[in-house]
Amino acid sequence: MPISRDLALKIITYLLDNPSFYFPFLVMCKGYASYTDDDEDFVEIVPQDDYENLVDNLQYDTFELWENLQNLDLQTLELLSKGFIEKIINENAIGSIEQSAKGYRKLWKMNLCESANIEEYGLNEFFGGKAEGFEESLEILKKQLPKIIL
Repeated sequence: MPISRDLALKIITYLLDNPSFYFPFLVMCKGYASYTDDDEDFVEIVPQDDYENLVDNLQYDTFELWENLQNLDLQTLELLSKGFIEKIINENAIGSIEQSAKGYRKLWKMNLCESANIEEYGLNEFFGGKAEGFEESLEILKKQLPKIIL
């Protein structure tokens, strides 16, 4: 799976700071210290050996995660499970908020913004406020969800 340089460096830093943590993926870099004549090959990054060189050399900017599920332990399985569950829950939350925003936006009517009937005007303002609230919540939620930067 392709990942950004920034994310690759964050992962490597975490692995350096937490040497007993099992990360079930290999961080691979295209053309890094190529041992072949072909710079198109991906090379496994060894955090303690390669981190400083990667930080210092911006030419290395193509990274991928490759699965490495040889040593699955309980903590790794729990983290993988939580990741899948969060994705399912967050997608359901986003869908629900989007549906509410659209529903209230359909109820809001531009021509009632200057209505002389206070009940029509008030109800319309209520619908507009609810629509804005759900739209803003959706925007915040989408920005705050952890994302892999490609």
